[in-house]
Formats: sequence, C-alpha cells, structure tokens
Amino acid sequence: MKNLFIVLIALISIPASAQDCDKEKLKTLPGTWLPQPSDEVHAGTPRPAAADAAGAKNVFNRIGKLFQQHYKPVGADVYNYLTHNITPGSTYGNWYIYTISNFMFYCSNGKKSRNSEGVSSSVHINPDGTLTVKFGEMPIYNERGEVNSEVTNTCGFYSLSSKECKGGNLPDLSTGYHSFESGNNYYVWITHEGKLPYRYVSRKEFLEKQVAICEANLSELNKHYSSKGWKENLEMFPQYKEKMLEDKKKHLAIFENPLDAYRQDLKKDAAWLNETAIVKQENVSGVYRFVFTTVNDGWMSVPIMPNPDYYDRNLPKWTPQFIVINIRRIDGFVPQQVRKIVDDNIDFFKSIVAN
Repeated sequence: MKNLFIVLIALISIPASAQDCDKEKLKTLPGTWLPQPSDEVHAGTPRPAAADAAGAKNVFNRIGKLFQQHYKPVGADVYNYLTHNITPGSTYGNWYIYTISNFMFYCSNGKKSRNSEGVSSSVHINPDGTLTVKFGEMPIYNERGEVNSEVTNTCGFYSLSSKECKGGNLPDLSTGYHSFESGNNYYVWITHEGKLPYRYVSRKEFLEKQVAICEANLSELNKHYSSKGWKENLEMFPQYKEKMLEDKKKHLAIFENPLDAYRQDLKKDAAWLNETAIVKQENVSGVYRFVFTTVNDGWMSVPIMPNPDYYDRNLPKWTPQFIVINIRRIDGFVPQQVRKIVDDNIDFFKSIVAN
C-alpha cells in the first residue's frame, strides 16, 4: 500500500513539474553577461596589423563598457565579441564589428533552457556601405569582359531607397546622425558632422552611365546576331526566319529606344543636368526607361557613388570615421531594450567618430 501511495504521488507530481517553467515569467527573469569569446577575423579577410588590432580593441572595449553599464539582460544571457572584417578595395579604414548577442530563455521539458542561437545587434566601424547599400562603383563589364548583369538589372549604381530616405527626404547628416527602420531592422548612421561618406550623382552623370550601359548591351547583341551560329540557324530553319528576325528587332529595341531617349536628355540645359539624379523606371510612350522623379516617390532610387574625400587619411585605419548600428528583430522585447540604449546614447557614439 505504501508503494502504491508513492507511485500515485509521483504520477500527480509529473504535470505539476511540467508547469514549473513559465515562458512568460522567463521574459522577466534576469540574465547574466557571459564570458567574452575570442576576437574573430571574418572568413576570407586579412588579419589587421598589430597596431590596428589594438586600436580596434580599445574602441570595442569602450562600446562594451557602455552596454555593460546600461544593459541589464532580462529574459536572456548575453555576451559581446569583436570581428575584424577588412574588405579589400574599401575606400579607407578597417572595418570591424562589435556584436552583442542575446541567448533567449525558453522552456524545454518543463525546465528553463537557453537558446544556442543568439539574437544579435551590431555596431559596424568603417563598413564599406550602410549595410543596406554598398559604397562602390558598379562596373559595366565583369572580369570576363562581359556586360555585368548587375548594371543591366539595376540603374547602374548602388542606390538609396525610400527606406533610407525616411519621410520623403534625403538623409540629413548635418548633426552626424541618421536613423531609420527597414523591415524588422533598425539602423543608425554616425558620420562626421555635415559630411556624407558617399556622394550623390548628377542627372548628367546618370544619363551618361545609361548611354554606356545601352551601348555595351547593344555591342554584345550585335556580336550575337552577326555570329556564324546565329546566321546558320536562320538559314537552317526557314520556317522560323521571319519570327527570328522579328525577335531580333524587338531585342535590340530594348536598348536602342532608351538609348535614343537618354541621348536626347543629355542635350538639355546645364542647370537641369546638374540636378541630383533621383530615378525610377517607367514606360514612356512605349519605351521602358529610367526617368527622373522626386525623393517622396515611393518607387524612387537615389544613385550614389563613393566619396573618398570624406575620410581623413592621416588617421590610423582603426580610427572610427563612419559607424552603422544595426538592431535586428526590433519587434522583440530584448532588441527593444538594446535599441533604447542606443537611442539614449547617440552622443556617446558620435564622440567615438573622429571629427
């Protein structure tokens, strides 16, 4: 009888123990700062020189101290780490990243567990773009001497979108600070006050690039249509000859028609041509081409180019000259805490950037 009583007690206690872990209570459970992992070097990138690595570590420690002072993890354990990501061909400065990773608590078999995959936010020092837009020149030809598909499928430039241009305005960096949301991410740019790490493109420059892209595509198409193989196919299948010639005409017109339109635009007055290019694609009188629009147009793109003059080359390469902060999954309660710390300490991040 005694053994039966013990068994009954055990059976009754099973559902109770399964309820010991309350996922809602886990959201308010204090977490801890875990030991910091070793510094990393991003795969395929070189290791920085010793002096640059030491300078980056000093900046990392300053940022880490800020978060450790102000961020008391709740609902997760957390650690931070440094990653070097030096990109060959970048305008100037070594790219390195401060990452804060939160490992959320969850219930597993009635017990508190910790997720092995962290919800991360990061502070990028001297990146080669805004994380949403690259700072670079888009070449017309690839390394094989063929027309780069990227320029054909885009406007030929890396471009800002309506996401970066919140409120229908170009980013205002007069105070060295700009922020916006994109999807479930929150971004903050910290720059030299009143300066842009990129430059805008004039209408003239944009049109000249479109002319060059159209001419490059037409050159490749004409090579194809004058090739021995295409001509042999034309003669080999006389029943399709008319259609093949019609398809050739349509194919060439895809680039011939906008090319004529862009050349006409280049004849306009200098004041018009010197305006900042803000563009979108549109069908104009049967010609699918880029036209100029305004920054409050939801379909617009703002072409940009690198601005080498932004960077002070007398400073060591580890010196922060441009910062991008990325907070991911901003609908979650943990990233919201990190976002508040960032927003409350913008002046701290501005103080890191050399002015």
